[in-house]
Order: sequence, then C-alpha cells, then structure tokens
Amino acid sequence: MQQYYDKLIAKLPKFDNEEFYEVLDRCTEIEVVEKGHRLINFQSLSKKLFVIIEGAVMTDFIARNAEKRTIMFHTEEFCPFFKSYDSFFLHKHSSYEVRAVERTIVAVINFEHFYQYVLSDLEVLQFYTHATEELFMITEQLRNNQLTLTSEEYLEWLYDHFPFIMGRFPAQNIASFMGITPVWLSKLKAKLFS
Repeated sequence: MQQYYDKLIAKLPKFDNEEFYEVLDRCTEIEVVEKGHRLINFQSLSKKLFVIIEGAVMTDFIARNAEKRTIMFHTEEFCPFFKSYDSFFLHKHSSYEVRAVERTIVAVINFEHFYQYVLSDLEVLQFYTHATEELFMITEQLRNNQLTLTSEEYLEWLYDHFPFIMGRFPAQNIASFMGITPVWLSKLKAKLFS
C-alpha cells in the first residue's frame, strides 16, 4: 500500500512543514474497492475526505421523493477530492451516495481530525481552499452550461471539455446527470456522430 500512499503525496504540493506529513499519515488509510462499492452511503454521517489515487466514482443525490440523480463524476485526474459536505459541515445525514464505477484505489482521510490541523497551517489551508474553490468552479461550469444549452449542445460541450466522462461512466448515469433519458442520450449521440 506504500506505493499508493506515495501517489497520494505526489498529488499534493510540497509543504514546508513536516508535521503535515505526520498528521496526514496518522489520519489516512488506503482502500482498494471494487466496482459498485459505496464509499458514502445515503443517510450516513460521513466525516471522511476521500482522494482518488486510481479509478472513478460518481455521486448521486437522493431527493425526498427517493428519486436518485447523478450529480458529479470523479476520477484520479478530475475532481479527485470528495466528501459528504452536508455531513461534515451541517452535521446532517448525507443526501448523497458515492460509489465506485470501476476498481478504485482511494485514500480515506479522517477529516474531522485532519481539518483541525488544516486550520492551523496557513500553507495547507490555502491549498485546501484553492482545491475547494476549483471544485466549486467546475461544478458551476457544468451546471451553468446544462441550464443554458439544449441537451444536444450540452452533450457536444461535454465531449469537447470532458470527453473522459463518456468513456468511463455508464450511459444511464450520464443521462441522469444531463437530466434526460438514456434513450434520448442514445439518439443525441447518434445524431452528434452521424
């Protein structure tokens, strides 16, 4: 597992304070999960931060009427950090479910303890804030284009900007993410590539 921990360290900038690495080591476990494994369960109280080292997961939102909708995709290169924000910050049971769509190696960080350290180290806090803002900007970009483009235009935009999504995630979840049916997604793909 050491090689995966080393890959986690390689994803981070080089921090001057060695205490950061000691705290990170104490708070981190490396897990290998198979396709379909849930990393965050609906209605759980998850206080963990996950970092994908290899693999892919997706986040589904479960509404009050029990409707499930895919709202985000994560890979080792695209938004690799994720957690249950409603559990951690609002102390509520999660409205989300996060599951692996392929064999995935993930660093699981006890974020409740690690966050106390983050708040005390300005360099690490700046990195954390930047990573969080980057995720927010990507999410906004995805949502804004979904709201302003037709489904055909949005699919073309996704292919232009995030083509890996189409290759790594199930079509039914891409359709859910886009707010359309799998049949309509199939028709749009056929039209786009005809």
